[in-house]
Amino acid sequence: MVEEKFDVIVVGGGPAGLSAAFVAVKAGLSVIVLERGDYSGAKNVFGGIFFTNVLSEMMPDFFKDAPLERNVTKRRWSLLTSDGEISGEYKFNKFNKEPFNNSFTVLRAKFDKWFSEKVEQAGAMLITGAVVDDFIFDNGKIKGVKVRMDDGEIYGDVVILADGVNSLLAKKIGLHKELQKEDTIVSVKEILSLSKEKIEERFGLNGNEGVAFEYFGYAVKGAIGSGFIYTNKDTISVGVGVTIKSLLEHKINPNDALEAFKNHPVILPLIRGTEQKEYSAHLIPDGGYNKISKLYTDNIMVVGDAAGFVNASLFHEGTNLAVMSGKLAGETAIEAKNKGDFSAKILSLYEEKLKNSFVLKDLKQFRKLGKTLEKNPQIFNKYPIILEEFVSGLFTVDGEPKWQKEKRLFFELMKKESIFGFIKTAINLRRVIL
Repeated sequence: MVEEKFDVIVVGGGPAGLSAAFVAVKAGLSVIVLERGDYSGAKNVFGGIFFTNVLSEMMPDFFKDAPLERNVTKRRWSLLTSDGEISGEYKFNKFNKEPFNNSFTVLRAKFDKWFSEKVEQAGAMLITGAVVDDFIFDNGKIKGVKVRMDDGEIYGDVVILADGVNSLLAKKIGLHKELQKEDTIVSVKEILSLSKEKIEERFGLNGNEGVAFEYFGYAVKGAIGSGFIYTNKDTISVGVGVTIKSLLEHKINPNDALEAFKNHPVILPLIRGTEQKEYSAHLIPDGGYNKISKLYTDNIMVVGDAAGFVNASLFHEGTNLAVMSGKLAGETAIEAKNKGDFSAKILSLYEEKLKNSFVLKDLKQFRKLGKTLEKNPQIFNKYPIILEEFVSGLFTVDGEPKWQKEKRLFFELMKKESIFGFIKTAINLRRVIL
């Protein structure tokens, strides 16, 4: 039973909400975190990389006791064809030294629980199994939230909404737009067991090094989406993500897409001999900068996935945007408390802080990516086939003179796509990816 009034109520115990709570409570504010799962991380799902550049500012020595899996030293991006791949990658030894490029694979069930314990140790109250259904209104103003439990009215000066991609609370007060099929990704993922020794041998790793492999093209049968493999200590995370609109257009079931990805000739050798430990599904906001809803109103701020803060470009970043948005919301709550004013006028500082951070700057840079990919489906279905035929033909050893082969393949290529078509697509991608 909770009867006291808090300075800050945080709805959602994921990275964004916990970051907001940590910053606020460290400044002396009274904070309560309401998490619907049995513990923080119980219901939280993501691909595999936790980017810690912001977390390291809040907790400089976090990596000394955080439940990290591996530090990512190698990343690969592959264009999958029907039975092969064309890829590019990097691996840098300097990323195997502090601060490890602020890139780690983690398992959210472990990591978020650890993070929540740090927030509790800092002085915040955490209540799990707490489903928040509505707000408490007094003369038209929000004074707190209603929780699905006995005596579940909790009062506070400001409510920070970190309740996920489909934030029902934000929708109730008009701060969250309805998710569109083309702006929402369905991701399905499995965690597969594989011994530490086999992971290191199979992926060419030493010690605690880790990899992040991301796949496009025929990763999801030519639909607009991607696949991934991330290495953990003794498991690997394997999954696919595809827009709901593309799923419907291609008449693909997400589970079937994952099975097809796992059985692709490039992927199968990497996961052979594994056993499924976990299966999960998750919605990811993919609307980008142009689809961000209003981020604040009187006594309310919205952070993380609930605000649509995911950079679904080549960089695939989300956790650092979540932590930064939470951190800035926490800082804004501190300023509001000092002024004794939690009105929209004061909370607008939150949006100003976001505009000056990498969060909105990066999202703005890639704001046209979603529409560009939707208007250029050939990137995912037509081009992988064309490029496979050209590249495999070019490197086929058959005695044909190289000049003759190059000329023949070029003319065959032009029958399937003009130079103008390639250039136009390349320019469109260049504008939105880099």
